[in-house]
Amino acid sequence: MPSTQVASESHTADWKSKLHATDGSRNRVRGTRKIDCLRGVGYGSRPMRSGTWRWNAVSVLLVVAVVGCQSGKDTAPAGDAAKSDAPHADAAPAPNAAGGDVIATYEGRTLTANEVRQEMERLPGPSRAYVTAPERKRQFVENLILNDLLFDEGKKAGYDKDPEIDRQVTDLRKRLVVQRVMRQYQTPPEVTDEQARAYYDENPSLYSTTQIHASHILVKDEDTAKQLDADLKQHPEKFADVAKEKSTDTGSAQKGGDLGTFGQGRMVPDFERVAFALQPGQVSDVVKTQYGYHIILVSERKEGERKPFDQVKEQIKATLRNKRLQDQMQGHFDTLKKDANLKLDEDALAKLAPPPGGPPVPAAGH
Repeated sequence: MPSTQVASESHTADWKSKLHATDGSRNRVRGTRKIDCLRGVGYGSRPMRSGTWRWNAVSVLLVVAVVGCQSGKDTAPAGDAAKSDAPHADAAPAPNAAGGDVIATYEGRTLTANEVRQEMERLPGPSRAYVTAPERKRQFVENLILNDLLFDEGKKAGYDKDPEIDRQVTDLRKRLVVQRVMRQYQTPPEVTDEQARAYYDENPSLYSTTQIHASHILVKDEDTAKQLDADLKQHPEKFADVAKEKSTDTGSAQKGGDLGTFGQGRMVPDFERVAFALQPGQVSDVVKTQYGYHIILVSERKEGERKPFDQVKEQIKATLRNKRLQDQMQGHFDTLKKDANLKLDEDALAKLAPPPGGPPVPAAGH
């Protein structure tokens, strides 16, 4: 499990150097953003400050595809609008009892102050401040209307019935529901000073300036790890060869499992706690992390001074919170899979070939 620097050099799996797991990564593929949430206009972003900001604003609104202009309005065809009592374009906007002042009329529809305000409330704080300027506020309103009109144009072309759009909307709905469920399991547990102190005392090799040079072998199943560990404790000189042949962390495997020299705070806690307790030439027992089963060999050790408890107390609390939160979530995932009677056909999985895409990516550690 290499340091951030080593991970960058070896392009190894992203299990390395992650003390704090985050569930918030955005879905991007080669610079293209996939729809993953409802978004308002990106006011305040760099494109909005350039000469092309007007079109960029419209483009972002198109990605949203859901705006207040669509709700609660007359959706009569343009041909019927002329027969309605809707005000002409040059008529003074009249108050609307339900939505406040009428900001604009178009195609027999009205856009009220309350509806514009609701759309503004969906913007992040800095972007709300951005649209307080009169010209930007005007452009925000125009973009809402343009989005509505372009949506109508798309419906006439039949895009609203496009199977690919339906698939993306279904996928978005599923992700939003899953995100809502996941929030239930992301409340950080409380960690007291006493618990942090106990962890500090129980791990004397941690929280110091000590550095080690280590190698590791990562495998998926515990039985394989135990067999390899038993063999390597008898013949540690074979560690590099076994790593090249067996380790699923392909980035370090091609270097004999070498992770380089690193200090504390660069690895996931379970790995780090064992690695920094080893002496040069010592092979660890099997270490389980969320990425699989590790065998660690320390080849060099440079002792340093241990940091005072008060200096690392908050760091320890964060480590314990993240660990407990991760254990809590993993426990729930395991229960879900068990209750669903999940069974994977490893042979069928091995034969499954993903569709061709970009350049090959090293095997992940999890």
